[in-house]
Amino acid sequence: MLPVSSFSNSSTRRQLAEMKHTLSLARIARDDVRAAHAASVQRLESARAGLATILRRGELARGIDDDETVAVAARFAAAQRSTIEVLERKVDVQHDELLLTERTVADMELELRSVTGIGPMPAATPGDAAAGSDPTVDASDYRVLDHAARAQSADERLAELKRRMGRA
Repeated sequence: MLPVSSFSNSSTRRQLAEMKHTLSLARIARDDVRAAHAASVQRLESARAGLATILRRGELARGIDDDETVAVAARFAAAQRSTIEVLERKVDVQHDELLLTERTVADMELELRSVTGIGPMPAATPGDAAAGSDPTVDASDYRVLDHAARAQSADERLAELKRRMGRA
């Protein structure tokens, strides 16, 4: 691996800067997804607490034979259950999205480390994926490629990321 100081040509330095910029944008997106997921979890907990309150009030009204309040509580409880169902699906989808963004950021960080040689490079053996010790490591892991192949792969992935972001 080459240290950053060995990246002498301006094109390579520009590509490295673009990789770093893209990684920073991915980290921001990951943090946004993480915050949205946390807010949705909090909203779901609040909705569940609200349903418990509605049900408790309905039971209290039933205890004093207040049929009108019991009917109102039943309508509110039905609406609150619908809200909870939607929020549960939302939290599940956001959780999946968070896992995806975290995996994407980790892959991008690993690729940047493999290109620059900066940062710790965990040891990987081709048998790791087969043994099931790390589900994120597979036979195409960039750490097992030689430097030239890593550089070519980094160029290709950077071009793909730029295409996805509408920069190319």
